[in-house]
Amino acid sequence: MINGKKIIALCSSRIFDHQQFSILEEINEYLRPYNCCLLIFALTSDLYWMTESDSAESYVFDIIPYDKLECLIIMDEKIKCSAVTEDLIRKAHEHTVPVVVVDGKYEGASEVSFDYEKGFENVVRHVIEYHGAKKPHFIAGSKGNKFSDARIDIFKKVIAENGIPFDESMISYGEFWSEPARIATQKLIDSGDLPDSVICANDVMAVNVCDVFTKAGIKVPEQVIVTGFDGIEEALLSTPQLSTAGCDTMALAEAVVKCAVGLMNGEDISSMFVLPKLSPNASCGCEYVQPAGNEKMNSFNNKFYRYQDDIRVLYDISTRMQMSSSPEQAASYLNHAFLHDTCCVVDKSCFDSVRNYFTSNDKVSNLCVFFDSEHPDECNVPLKAGELVPNIEKRMSSGYPIVFNALDFMSKPFGYICYSYAPFEINEYTRSASITNTVGMGIGVYVNMHYQKFLTDKITAELKVAAQMQQSMLPSEFSTHSLYEISASMIPAKNVGGDFYDFFQTDNEHLALVMADVSGKGVPAALFMATSKLVLHDRALLPGTPAEILRDVNKHICENNKMGLFITIWFGILDLKTGIVTYANAGHEYPAVKRRDGKYELVESDNFPPVGTDDDMIYEDLTIDMSGGGNLFIYTDGVTDLKNASGEHFGTERTIALLNKSVGCSPEDHIKCVKSGLGAFAGDTEQFDDTTMMCVYFKGI
Repeated sequence: MINGKKIIALCSSRIFDHQQFSILEEINEYLRPYNCCLLIFALTSDLYWMTESDSAESYVFDIIPYDKLECLIIMDEKIKCSAVTEDLIRKAHEHTVPVVVVDGKYEGASEVSFDYEKGFENVVRHVIEYHGAKKPHFIAGSKGNKFSDARIDIFKKVIAENGIPFDESMISYGEFWSEPARIATQKLIDSGDLPDSVICANDVMAVNVCDVFTKAGIKVPEQVIVTGFDGIEEALLSTPQLSTAGCDTMALAEAVVKCAVGLMNGEDISSMFVLPKLSPNASCGCEYVQPAGNEKMNSFNNKFYRYQDDIRVLYDISTRMQMSSSPEQAASYLNHAFLHDTCCVVDKSCFDSVRNYFTSNDKVSNLCVFFDSEHPDECNVPLKAGELVPNIEKRMSSGYPIVFNALDFMSKPFGYICYSYAPFEINEYTRSASITNTVGMGIGVYVNMHYQKFLTDKITAELKVAAQMQQSMLPSEFSTHSLYEISASMIPAKNVGGDFYDFFQTDNEHLALVMADVSGKGVPAALFMATSKLVLHDRALLPGTPAEILRDVNKHICENNKMGLFITIWFGILDLKTGIVTYANAGHEYPAVKRRDGKYELVESDNFPPVGTDDDMIYEDLTIDMSGGGNLFIYTDGVTDLKNASGEHFGTERTIALLNKSVGCSPEDHIKCVKSGLGAFAGDTEQFDDTTMMCVYFKGI
């Protein structure tokens, strides 16, 4: 207990999702009469794609005060990592704390779950028995997934009971996601043998199935009935409105609290189940359910437009923190209306600039209050032993939950952030994830930048260390993707250089490509390169075209360019759905493109001044069509300006000729061929400029 209140800890992820937010809101309300306070320990994203050791975010579960808990609630299906859930249960047992697991079955814990199987069975029976479908098709999730396999079994069971023979062609797999579901739907259309109904394992797939059918001129539900499952908010906003089975958040919350209170009172409760509610709608031919007024649309618009406004403010806060001269100055930028009712606790050791905290194996230990909205002028105040945050009793007094997120950078936790919002407002919870990322990035980059400054102060004695750090900043893993392959090389003329390349996916459908060359050589260029790379990468993850992104990067670099350096940048974004490369060129070399079954050719265009020369510069978006597949080769002038013993430049024509001599489409082969040609041309002549190149092979759409 804390201050006479019974403490309930709840572990979850993505608490800003509408359904999850509603469940938490209801749980908190149901707990009020029992003199309980809810502490929420949340991930900003689930762990489905990671192993336990990969996630620095799971550190948030390490700060749970088991010695003060009356009960632990684990939202297992939201966390999506059984190893994490098992570890939480083990720690709770060590402190004799009862555990409620929501949507998961574990030894030593009480289970509260939706009866997904019965709920899904009701959807299938509605399609087969109420609407009389005779030729159904099921789009399952992922092969081997327990939820997907269970729903396949239910589908088979219901159609068998209704005399419909089963064969494997009645099953497709949509991976629980949009694009695979769209591909599966298109295959149904292309087969020429349409089913009379498509039952989907979740709503996300069903919404996309409806869209593909509609765009192909196939009417839903007149020609094909479509249903989903989960009851997500978007179901009522799709066209047509989606038939689904939704999880009643109030019923689940009531069951969770009933179970938790029973356990605290010494009752023996093994499991409780809640039935998802069937919601027939227009996509199966039932009566259209009109949302109440424009509440849903207003909610979406509010979140969307508010997000667009928020992201710019948070980007500015993060950037200012990164460029601060001291921890106190960095903390001062958090004194913003966005960060009301917020407390940030970090390991003070991370500010020790003579060591790289984020590459060490140190555990979070020396905790201090980096920022507290209640005392914004104080920074790095030691946290008292046994405290989670200062004045937690006051934060609890509102009767609303207290939320904790982990702070991490470079896959290493270094503290946590606490939100004590009142009242319960989804926009605040939605914003919290962005704030957590902003603070983590702001402190993380600040720490890295000051460590780099320490290295420059000792650069004469530690040039090799500096060179290793620079190389480590460049992507070194050139793993093969289903749609593309990449290979790259950077050979500095000195120990450290000013060239850099980068590639990263900004989301599932877009691949960012960067080739840049900083003016000057050696340590100053390397430092400018490091700063520029971080700023460009940080900005590229936000909305915008390449020209808009370069405009913002240029403005930021001009404002902080005390060394008077500049940088040429070729920055492109490959749309993996269309094969179109949209790019902007700030004073850089022209790219070379080889379309499938063709030869490399230079893509010339108007050029613009380098970044760092004019803070009002506006750049232009250009495009390259690679929808048919092919190779894109980008490079710095260290390739074409390379000289031999006679003083001749290697030049563009020799570069293109070498590329055309390369065998096959392998980017690695192209890079090796050019490097070999450069070496043969230069002989023993000393390299005077960094030589950097990257080749991208896109397989086509």
